[in-house]
Amino acid sequence: MLRKSALPLTAVVSLLFLCSMISGSIASAKKTLRYSSSAQVREAFGMEGLNAFTEATGIEVDLYVGSSSSAVHRLMNGFSDIASTVERLHGRHQQYGYREIPFCKAPLIVITNAETPVRNISSSQLRGVFSGMITNWKELGGPEMSIVVVVPGKHTGAFKNFRKLALKRSNVKYDYMAYRSADVVKLVHRIPWSISFISQGAHTINAAIKVIKIDDLKPSDKNYPYHQTFSFVTKGELGDAAKKLIDFAFSEKGKAIMRKNGMAPLPR
Repeated sequence: MLRKSALPLTAVVSLLFLCSMISGSIASAKKTLRYSSSAQVREAFGMEGLNAFTEATGIEVDLYVGSSSSAVHRLMNGFSDIASTVERLHGRHQQYGYREIPFCKAPLIVITNAETPVRNISSSQLRGVFSGMITNWKELGGPEMSIVVVVPGKHTGAFKNFRKLALKRSNVKYDYMAYRSADVVKLVHRIPWSISFISQGAHTINAAIKVIKIDDLKPSDKNYPYHQTFSFVTKGELGDAAKKLIDFAFSEKGKAIMRKNGMAPLPR
């Protein structure tokens, strides 16, 4: 009886082993892209874009979201296949094989709490607010209420770009600082009389946030003064999955998603 049952048992074990080998082969054949993204790019391009990419290519995305600098550092240390950033690379990076691929521009917008009645300020008033020279909404044509300044972390691309573009590299004075750039939207929504800045697209996650015009210009106007460029960053020979993500961003479907979120796709 023991010898008769040993053969079927061996056959079962062999069959299970074979099935596991086939299953492992199928799993390994499924492509995954390791993508490190700036929080602003993630919010503006959105899961809608990444889901559409997966649907179109069959490639799953292993997504990390952080600051622009952390996204690029992960690429440099081999933790991702491609990164996205709102900061320009240093010139020395090109010498080490890093490549910057701009794919869209997005306005860097000024946002305020929904209860704030002020809807337009000058660029000089904006510098005054974020440099600490203007501290009350009355100085901007609003009620006599203290201005609460909210900023993203100093390590974020939004903070660095805003300081360079709007404040001409002057120091920024603030009341609250968010870790990620996209987090300022939640803070501005919750804090009365607050003001902050963020990339166009990210603010759409909360319709209660109001956008302030600068010098009578809306973010969609041609001469609006503050824009950020979103770029992919790669190193060395481009992998197939990373190449397909870049192709998707420049495709009509990818560009349509960007336009929907208020961004301007760039030519390849």
